[in-house]
This record gives sequence, structure tokens and C-alpha cells, in this order.
Amino acid sequence: MTTLMTGRLTLRPPRAADAEAIVHGLGNFSVARWTGRVPHPYGPDDAQAFLAHCNALPTGALVMAITRNDALIGVIGIEHGELGYWLAEAAWGKGYGTEAAAAVVDHAFTSLGHRELIASYHLGNTASQRILLGLGFVETGEGSAFSKARQAEVPHMQLTLARAAWEQAKERRR
Repeated sequence: MTTLMTGRLTLRPPRAADAEAIVHGLGNFSVARWTGRVPHPYGPDDAQAFLAHCNALPTGALVMAITRNDALIGVIGIEHGELGYWLAEAAWGKGYGTEAAAAVVDHAFTSLGHRELIASYHLGNTASQRILLGLGFVETGEGSAFSKARQAEVPHMQLTLARAAWEQAKERRR
């Protein structure tokens, strides 16, 4: 089991005891609206299905609870080479997203052997845009994707991050 530590956060595998915090975080439409796969409303059955999914991840996939002082404040992961994450609204604006994403991206390139990652953000989500661009992701074009929370196609920006760009961005952050 992988656990990653940052200056303020512990990233660890999600567990059954996290279900209530997951429901609380994703049950907030202000959070769910920026995701693609999260339905709204989001309830206990959704959290149980998510936790079951985490227990059946394929090799090379990684999903981690973002915790601060042992409390879950979000989830981050890489599946099929795609970085995704969410933070509870109370955790917004404190740099936790950047801190968690940097740790997971570093782990993906150094330990999981990824040569490239992809990500996307819904247009208007300036927080995710800042996080991803700050990590060295490059915007590759606009598209659209179905948002379960909004029950509609929404415009989004697609991005990629090659290992060389990650190394350059990491050097700039030092």
C-alpha cells in the first residue's frame, strides 16, 4: 500500500471509514459540478461504489485519500494515465490541491513509470487550471465531456504532461 507524505498532507489509500467524509465533500454541488464522473446528489451508496472501485484498481492505477490531520479533505488519483482529483470546499484556496497533485505526479513519474500523463478541467475552473499549468501540464485543446453532476455536456480543456516537462517544472518549483 502506497502512502505519500507532503509538508502538510498524508495521501493514503481510501478506506471504509472515509465514506462519510466522501459523501460530505462530493454531496456539495459546488464540488461535484467541476467533476466529470461524480453524480449529484451524491449519497452513501455512491461512496460505497467508489470504495469498491478503489479496491479493484488495475496495476498502475493509484487512488488516494487526501488527508490533513487525519481528516479526509479530498481524493486524488491516476487511472489510465489520467490525473483527477477533488477537494472539499472547506479545503479550497489553501494550496492543498497543488501539494497533493505534485506528490502524486512525482510518484507517477518516479515510481509508477509513466512517461506522460493527461488531465482536463472544465472551463471556468480556474483553480484546477492553475494547479495543472503550475505542474507543467500543457493545454492541448478544448473539447467537451459529459458531467454527471450537471447532467450535460460541458466544455473542458485537455492537457498533457510529458516526463521532460515535469522535470523542468519541478526544477522551477525548487
